[in-house]
Amino acid sequence: MKLYLKYYRLLPSTEGGCVTGAQHSVRALDVPLESYIVLVLYRYLELNPTDVVVHFVQCKATTNVLRIVLPTSSVEASAFFTDAAPLPDDPALFCQLPSIAIERINTIVSGLCGVCRRLTKQHVAATKSSAGLLGFKGNTLVAPADASLWTKFCELDMVRCVEEVLKLGVNDSQLPVEIGQLESHLVQPLKSHNIYKLINLVNNVRISSEEEHRKLASAEQQFDFHANHKFAEGYEKTLADLMLYICFELVERRLTNALLRAKVPNLSRWMERVAKHDRGRLHRVCNEVLPTAQNCSLLTALSGCDGLVLKIPQEFSLYKSDTKKLNLKGDQVLTTNQAEVLDILRKVDRIPTDIGSAVNDWEANRFEWDTVPVKARPEGGKLPPARILRKRHQLESLVNEVMRLATDGAIIVDFCSGTGHLGILLAHLLPRCTVYLLENKEESQQRAMERVERLALRNVVFFQCNLDYFTARFDIGVSLHACGVATDIVLEKCFAHRAHFVSCPCCYGKLYNIEHVTYPRSRLFRESELALKEYFCVAHCADQTHDLASDRTNVAKAHQGFYCMDVIDRDRALRAEELGYKVLRKRLKDESCTPKNRLLVGIYGEGDMR
Repeated sequence: MKLYLKYYRLLPSTEGGCVTGAQHSVRALDVPLESYIVLVLYRYLELNPTDVVVHFVQCKATTNVLRIVLPTSSVEASAFFTDAAPLPDDPALFCQLPSIAIERINTIVSGLCGVCRRLTKQHVAATKSSAGLLGFKGNTLVAPADASLWTKFCELDMVRCVEEVLKLGVNDSQLPVEIGQLESHLVQPLKSHNIYKLINLVNNVRISSEEEHRKLASAEQQFDFHANHKFAEGYEKTLADLMLYICFELVERRLTNALLRAKVPNLSRWMERVAKHDRGRLHRVCNEVLPTAQNCSLLTALSGCDGLVLKIPQEFSLYKSDTKKLNLKGDQVLTTNQAEVLDILRKVDRIPTDIGSAVNDWEANRFEWDTVPVKARPEGGKLPPARILRKRHQLESLVNEVMRLATDGAIIVDFCSGTGHLGILLAHLLPRCTVYLLENKEESQQRAMERVERLALRNVVFFQCNLDYFTARFDIGVSLHACGVATDIVLEKCFAHRAHFVSCPCCYGKLYNIEHVTYPRSRLFRESELALKEYFCVAHCADQTHDLASDRTNVAKAHQGFYCMDVIDRDRALRAEELGYKVLRKRLKDESCTPKNRLLVGIYGEGDMR
């Protein structure tokens, strides 16, 4: 296993970069915060360097640079420093760092939480008694940041929080909101998937329901849900505690222990519990990797910081799911009033462009299902029998388009690949192409890996990461029902590499503006009289498509939904055409195989591969 981390500079000995201690010498290295978090965890878990080899990749420095120290022996054992050696041809570098390459299963893991989980799993495999670090059923931080408040908090929010604390100056008056959010979370009553098993274990009782808990005779037998919220996720210490502690240990150095005790007493007590849980070993590792003396400019305790203001939300809880779907201004609500919808669609009609999609023109498939191994068919992915035929029809339309565009040696990316229905079929049918299966859900990708292994495919590479973390060059991007804004992120990836695309969008109603994808997509739609809220209303109506064969379907509303899908997809196509693409707007061959049956095929450069 290879672990790739960013660094900015390896200090030469003339700058004090090599320090000889009583027991061993160390080298100093400038790194970003994410690299520091991973290195502390790496050292804390005592991973075998021969099992997990650290590779340092040189990048441009940012404003917050932490000067860490590592044993000289570790530095010398590292595979390379890229200021002295060229970058290797490793797919792990095709993602945002930190990343991990697991060569035996041809898998790349990217993203701070994904990498930390993989390192912890490596540790647990060797030390079974540490399995609790991965939480109940190994689910700690398993969900991606776009679906889990916990992962988002540990992977994105806390990194931003620490960077803000490191930049605090004498004229600043506000502390980062994440400090108050964790304080508020820690006073919430404990929640746990196996709560009654935990209660029975802790309080030596035998109950299985809330009613039985209320009937317990003595207060000693009753479970204190607040007092037993000992660690970040609940009663036991997990990987989330390790990652958060590594971050808050830096915050404490900068703001002082006294200030944290005064402003966030629950957070301060949590830090003490984490530190005492392993007799201070995590705290010692933090200070071994990052001694304050080497970082005086960033980690010097702020003087006169008592006046800093901290907002503590009353009911913030990381136990809750993030249900935010749209990010509209104020409290605006999308209309479902039909009269208003029709008025909006009349504005759409005044946009000078053609809106619609064509019947799929494939007369016959470019492949025969009978020649495809079972594991490469939909039934090989453990689909219910009722869904197999529909999934076949969905795959046929996309595969036919890809097979027409692909040439030998092409790199094809199946974005949001799930359990691999599309990508695995393509890998089998196009053995001279390389297929990347990109998916951020660990469980789904594991099922795809099992299918690939049984098929003995050698042209598949797995990427477990968010869409935003993927940076590799490729020739064709495909996506089958990438949810909401994910479809547009995929298209932007294709635009950046001038890659062809074959995309069947989904969940139009989940569109919302993010930093690098805003709506409307095209210049023509942006310059129209359609307001942003009205655009999202059209997207919302595009999800009102239902099975036309059902007696319960409002046929008129369903046809309106199909038209609204065409509206949004026309905007997407116009965006691609502005960038030099020829775009075909089609429907899947069997239109009844899914209500979301539109297909966008983008061909760059007259259809010639680069």
